[in-house]
Amino acid sequence: MAQNEYVIFKGKVTLGVPFLEGYKGDPHYVIVSETANGEQFRIVTNVKSDSSLTGPAGYLVLYEWNQNFEHPMIAQLQQLPAGVGTAGFPTLDYVHDANLVDLSSMKPIPLDTQTEHNDINALLNEMLQLDMSAPPVDFVYPTPTYNDNRRGWKPAADVTVYGFGFLFEPQKDGLHETHMNQGNPKEPKGGKVRDHSSENGVNQDGAVIVEVNGKFQALFVAFQTQLVPTDAHGNPIPGESHPILG
Repeated sequence: MAQNEYVIFKGKVTLGVPFLEGYKGDPHYVIVSETANGEQFRIVTNVKSDSSLTGPAGYLVLYEWNQNFEHPMIAQLQQLPAGVGTAGFPTLDYVHDANLVDLSSMKPIPLDTQTEHNDINALLNEMLQLDMSAPPVDFVYPTPTYNDNRRGWKPAADVTVYGFGFLFEPQKDGLHETHMNQGNPKEPKGGKVRDHSSENGVNQDGAVIVEVNGKFQALFVAFQTQLVPTDAHGNPIPGESHPILG
């Protein structure tokens, strides 16, 4: 189980910031929103995996982009107040909720930071309805150790984002882990792949869902290193679990 707090954030999108060539740090797309108090809140989602040593194209994330998302949770989402929700919101589970996402339909997707085409950047740009014809807006992406100067674009429509993930600590001014958070295998000590098994849990998966004019879209992301099915604690089942791609 991940240590930080699992939450939902609901708010109006003010800026979409794709991860482009020359940017520092972890490859994250940044969705910028505002809290009810007008303060900035950031939702970040992975555009590539950190497991680049697992084989050819091992850095490619898996994704499903549902452009007509329908689920019983939609009515609940629409009733939620804006801001961070820590209780009373519908939680996500890629593995144990058969109505949420079809894992067998997930596909690997490359990272194209130069042209922004055919990658998670491009999908989110479209989901957020960014006006890419307009001049970019300067955006300073803060991290605990440095600031990175990036470029963002404003949406051309009124877009509500629902981000599921874990709060930044200690500032609580954003969330991350907007991907599947279970099925991570226990890596051998001294191995070359980062061990994310301590983050496993059920009903704590992340995603980005957007609403425009009452229509919902959802982006679900997972990693090629993650295994399914999982047990009641979100851990792979010995002798039964396998990679999502089969």
